[in-house]
Amino acid sequence: MHHIMVREALSGISGSISLASWILVFVPQLTENYKAKNAQGVSLAFLAVWFVGDITNLIGAVWAQLVPTVIALAFYFCIADIILILQCLYYNYLFDRIFHKLPLTENVSADGPQRPLLARQTGDAGLPGTHHYSTSQGQSDIDAEEAVLADDIEGNGWASSWVKNTLYLFGVCVCGAIGWAIAWKIGLWVPVPEQQGNIDAGGHIGAELLGYVSAACYLG
Repeated sequence: MHHIMVREALSGISGSISLASWILVFVPQLTENYKAKNAQGVSLAFLAVWFVGDITNLIGAVWAQLVPTVIALAFYFCIADIILILQCLYYNYLFDRIFHKLPLTENVSADGPQRPLLARQTGDAGLPGTHHYSTSQGQSDIDAEEAVLADDIEGNGWASSWVKNTLYLFGVCVCGAIGWAIAWKIGLWVPVPEQQGNIDAGGHIGAELLGYVSAACYLG
């Protein structure tokens, strides 16, 4: 085990915390989508552009033969993008159709897809079970969404959200610091000596172009 200076230790811990932050950056959004059973707040166009940026970043990292940590992180970003895109597609286009629309269409007459809405507005019971579903099941979904919004707006969940976010941020820092300590103890992390002279940056023009494309996608 190498003896390190305080400056080197702080540098390693900061880098490890940064790595932990990038790894866990998608977790809050994935969790929020799962809890709300909705992903309307996430733009698929944005995710598509972001995914292109991560793909070009991964290809450029492999092409330029960057350190394994950078390549692994770029690969993780691509996987996380795919998971988030699939989650958005599921909740935005399949979830309602599977758990809400199919039971409605099975119980309504040939009056058309607007029958449950008209029945709820006019008070017409329609077919047996139709009015019961549109008023009880539909209203329960609306009440659940309104309760979540009320907690966020009226402050019932405002303080708790600050506490959760603070604890989450603290947990990320602790995980990063512990990860660095373990890597240092087992010899996976060692201080890199400063390189003298000019570093050869040639031979990877294609990787550099992919890096610019990736940066443009991130900014866009």
